[in-house]
Amino acid sequence: MVNYIFILTVTRLQIPQNDTSVKVKNFYIGTSGTFEIHSKIPGRARASNNTKLILLWNPLFTGMEFLQEGHKSFNHSSCSERRCEIISDRNRLAESDAILFHLRTFSLLDIPRRRSSNQKWIFFSLEAPPYSNFPGLSFMHDMFNWTMTYRNDSDVVMTYGRSVKNIKSSFTEKDVYSLWKKKTKMAVWMASHCHTHSKREEYVEQMAKHMDVVTYGECGVAVCPFNRTDECLKKFSQQYFFYLAFENSICDDYVTEKFFRTLKYNMIPVVFGGGKYSKIAPPGSYIDALDFSSPKDLADHLYSVASRFAVFAEYFRWKIEGYDVYDVPDPCVLCEKLHSQSFNVHTVYHDIQEWWVGHSHCYKWVGS
Repeated sequence: MVNYIFILTVTRLQIPQNDTSVKVKNFYIGTSGTFEIHSKIPGRARASNNTKLILLWNPLFTGMEFLQEGHKSFNHSSCSERRCEIISDRNRLAESDAILFHLRTFSLLDIPRRRSSNQKWIFFSLEAPPYSNFPGLSFMHDMFNWTMTYRNDSDVVMTYGRSVKNIKSSFTEKDVYSLWKKKTKMAVWMASHCHTHSKREEYVEQMAKHMDVVTYGECGVAVCPFNRTDECLKKFSQQYFFYLAFENSICDDYVTEKFFRTLKYNMIPVVFGGGKYSKIAPPGSYIDALDFSSPKDLADHLYSVASRFAVFAEYFRWKIEGYDVYDVPDPCVLCEKLHSQSFNVHTVYHDIQEWWVGHSHCYKWVGS
């Protein structure tokens, strides 16, 4: 009975008056199984200025300030399309073009009871499935039109950061040599989650048997003060050759801000994750731990890099050539998508749990 009531709440669309009717599918799950109902759902008139309204249905985490209410998120030079506005006023549900459902703060008991066929209901998550999967997903058949996640097969690809080639650079090989001469320590790692799905802590434990690794955060010897991460990284970059940008999950395309943030400082990031780093990072800018047969082999390689300037310098060639690195998501892609032809095409995810969990191909590191 609970399942039936929940799905009824999710999918039953109340029909406002005085609007154009469009036929869409609704699916209901009752105690006796699944059956399909067709109902007429009204579209709504377009706003005269063609600004797309994006309704944040539920709260975002701290740290997601890239999605701010109003026009600010889209009002900058990197946005090719700026006619979007973010709102949180649920009284404006009927006039909204997109409803953004943040998975980590989403409640099964808090679903809109009305929708327009012209709206896009968007599944939004920047956390990997091991930390953003819950049983309610299995009930959400045919609910979401679009997905907005870090995965490359999302409708709106919202990565944690990006690197862009720039023809200007004041960084020189002399600067690289000065960095190399000043460094005295091997690797540093900051982590607040000490027991993770990826088993990164076990990898670091094995790695530390063969080289010096200093751990900061809840799992380490000291804590970087809250909201002073950049200060800590700047200090680390003066001492350490390498920074361990290890993810808490190894899933397709999952690369968080810790990687992009490290690139902005003068340490070589050692990555541990499921992202296609060669497609998102400046060339030759990182070392992938999962390319090595064991933590010991990685440690041996890091010693080799740190001890030879010519090898070390190759990991900073990209800075000499010139790249800009951004360590926050770009909301412009959402506004551009809403103004694209895709907005006029009806799509729906029949099984969002299968897409999100089954197609992310997450796995754990298993030591030898």
